[in-house]
Amino acid sequence: MNEAEDKYRALRRLPPFPAIATKLLRLLSNDNASIKEIVELVRADTALASELLRVVNSPIYGFPGRISSIQNAVTLLGLETVKSFALTVSMKGFLHTALRLDLLRRIWRHSLACGLVCEELSAVCSTSQGRDDRAYTAGLLHNIGSLGLFVAHPRAYADVVTQVNGKSVLEREREAFGLDHCEAGGWLAQSWGLPEEMQKAVKTHHEPPKETEFDLIDLVRVGVLLTDSLGFDVVPPATPYSVTDIRKLLPHAAQYRFDPDAAVMLARVTGRLDAFD
Repeated sequence: MNEAEDKYRALRRLPPFPAIATKLLRLLSNDNASIKEIVELVRADTALASELLRVVNSPIYGFPGRISSIQNAVTLLGLETVKSFALTVSMKGFLHTALRLDLLRRIWRHSLACGLVCEELSAVCSTSQGRDDRAYTAGLLHNIGSLGLFVAHPRAYADVVTQVNGKSVLEREREAFGLDHCEAGGWLAQSWGLPEEMQKAVKTHHEPPKETEFDLIDLVRVGVLLTDSLGFDVVPPATPYSVTDIRKLLPHAAQYRFDPDAAVMLARVTGRLDAFD
């Protein structure tokens, strides 16, 4: 085994990406996906179906009367919300009991918060102000390299994250494992067969957004900065950004549509995060 293959050895031992999540990603790329297809997919996974019913009946939605039908739950929540929810539950199931570990839980909540932040940013970046469900998915999955490295090297990765010692976390990861979480995530995304656009978001999420042709990849890059600035960072950023700084990275037209109160946005994202606990 050569050196390039050897550095991925621990990642090769990770379980495969959840099959239901792969199917959901295929549906996400199909604009003509029907309620019937989503309902059948959710019904096929008992854990997913029960979790969906638990959340749709929670106070966060406040629907009158108890909802006991998957069909009704999907209709009330809407296809985009259900797709995002199902992908999140599938990823959470992939990590299962390991989420009891504080550091992994922090990494997971950062990923989930980033998905929610990217979803909001997609609306302000759209001329129609419609949300792009790809943005949530890309934000949720952007940090699978950190999740993968932690699951593969739990003690060593905890040391890397807690003992940065003036270096960037990417530098510390490369010293410890021969690759950083962006490269690890790119390898996992490719081996799991994720869409090419998602692979690129995973591999390049720490690069600065382009000044022209702002696309989904750039949106994720801005979303990561905003997620960290709201307090969902895993490691304190070397260069902290304020919401005002981050707003300037958006396309010019989007800047007029995005001027949030950071405390209000934090409370909103936290409320949605807690619905998945």
